[in-house]
Amino acid sequence: MKTILSLSRMLQFGDSMLPVGAFAFSSGVESAVQKGVVRDPETLRGYALTALEQAAKGDGVAIVWATRAALAGNIKELMRIDHEAFARKLNEETRLMTTRMGKKLAEMGAEITEDPLIARWRDAVREGRTPGTYPVSLAIMFVVTGLSTQAQLDAGLLHEVLTVHLYGVAMTILNASMRLMRITHIDIQRTLYGLTRHFDPLCRLSMQLSLEQMSAFAPMTDILAANHVKARVRLFMN
Repeated sequence: MKTILSLSRMLQFGDSMLPVGAFAFSSGVESAVQKGVVRDPETLRGYALTALEQAAKGDGVAIVWATRAALAGNIKELMRIDHEAFARKLNEETRLMTTRMGKKLAEMGAEITEDPLIARWRDAVREGRTPGTYPVSLAIMFVVTGLSTQAQLDAGLLHEVLTVHLYGVAMTILNASMRLMRITHIDIQRTLYGLTRHFDPLCRLSMQLSLEQMSAFAPMTDILAANHVKARVRLFMN
């Protein structure tokens, strides 16, 4: 029964249609398409894989450490991790994406779970005491819903929350690409099918890194994001 409940909640919070505003963002693929960096299924796959690798070494690390802090009920440590994650977002649009989605998730989580920890987190975000990045809010949600436990953490098994995170990164890019380029639904599903093979090693990578090692180095992505700010035509917010 617990497995069924866990799976159901994982599907709920891993749904790409979860109302946290992901549909408004493209994770940079709009600019990549405009500049010809992404032009076909193969270059889309390469772009998405790079984004997943950066997510594992960046926000994925924040998720692991935020899970530890949430299990301890340590709001002060959660805020420290949150600021560290926010500081590693180098461009304006990425910061907007992570904080808008994080705030929406915290607000929704507080309403549907009525858990005091995420309610305190929502209040801290609303009051401007912390940026409220998406990975930290996601980690808290998995703790308060029982999807992440101390036993899992001790065993190095935080694959559920990390998988949801990686799946969200992939689907944000792939869903956006459907509206930006000539590509079929079969191409999208084939690309996703291939990308999921990388999830397990990427989850393990996130688990191995210290908070100080959290980083994301993808210069072309930052250049594309900077270009997108001044773009004449924009369908997405980033």
